Amino acid sequence: MNRYPLITTLLLFSALRVTSSAADFKADVLPIFEKKCMSCHREPYKTSSGRTKKPKGKLILSTPEGIKKGGSEGDTVVAKDSAKSLIYTRVTLDKTHDDFMPPEDKADPLTADELKALKEWIDGGAETGDWKGTKFDAEGKKI
Repeated sequence: MNRYPLITTLLLFSALRVTSSAADFKADVLPIFEKKCMSCHREPYKTSSGRTKKPKGKLILSTPEGIKKGGSEGDTVVAKDSAKSLIYTRVTLDKTHDDFMPPEDKADPLTADELKALKEWIDGGAETGDWKGTKFDAEGKKI
């Protein structure tokens, strides 16, 4: 009996499992952005009082284009290199650092699982798939 087909099949399934372990943007990363980042980093909008709120640091995380463009500080996401991606370096700083994100009064720090998902997504190529962006109403609620 020839065992090579069985070994080849097992190796193929092992390789598929390894490559599919990268985080999925819509399932794993987008919920983090929506919950912990987009209150400050989204497209400009008018408040109920008529005041225009602009994104902090000119960083828009509510659209694929905004993520790719980055903010006033530089490259927010460097595909396949989380160490050079400001979004990852900021969330992994010491919580007492001035540049740590998210700010203490805005959202809780990312959990270990969230940090892992963000790192995997960036290192896996930082693709946003068919996501077109997240929209909000005037009160800042996701629609």
